[in-house]
Amino acid sequence: MRRWGVAILAILWAGWAAAEEVAVAVASNFLSTAERLAEAFEAETGHVVTLSNGSTGLLFAQIENGAPFDVFLAADELRPRRLRAAGRALDTMTYAIGQTAIVSRMPVTRETAAEVFNGKTVALADPTVAPYGQAATHAMERLGLDTASFRPVMVANVGQVGAIFATGNADLAFVAASQVSRVNAPFELRLDGIAPDIRQDAALLSGTEAARAFWAWLGGPRSAGLIAADGYKVP
Repeated sequence: MRRWGVAILAILWAGWAAAEEVAVAVASNFLSTAERLAEAFEAETGHVVTLSNGSTGLLFAQIENGAPFDVFLAADELRPRRLRAAGRALDTMTYAIGQTAIVSRMPVTRETAAEVFNGKTVALADPTVAPYGQAATHAMERLGLDTASFRPVMVANVGQVGAIFATGNADLAFVAASQVSRVNAPFELRLDGIAPDIRQDAALLSGTEAARAFWAWLGGPRSAGLIAADGYKVP
């Protein structure tokens, strides 16, 4: 019995000794989902996930300047592709497909949007760094919305947009559809067919054991189920 006990302890110690940290840069719209993915991955593998979030453009700039991330979960497909073309990423894949929505404190439809927006405070992400901001500007064009007719509040990422609306500092906001259930919006308008779907790609930036384990897990069925449950389409 003592030999068995020693053997079991040795196996457990070897497993924990092999555990590594994986540093993941994650776009703000995906942060809450990434937290659930990290928790499940850690429970299954013993590796530790450290998440850093921000706009896709800001994280991309940090990676280009040498930030030591192992995996990049972007909110677009362009920047991971650019990292791979530059030899800074070992692999890329689509991990989620996001959609955009308007949340509002009064009823809003595609037909009444211009009237509802008039004179209101509207939060949106900066389209120069945030893909969901780009989707918002596309939707505004399709809906005939003029920024001169309302008060835009532009912030760095779509996570901040949701926070501004949830705290009552905006009458309407362009958010990721996956955020709608978390911002306590009285009304919502899904922008299917108005704003383009957002293909969110990931980039594998290092070849450590933990990074490769997370990468393989991210592309697996357990991860796909959690992503879909949070309101994303799964490729």
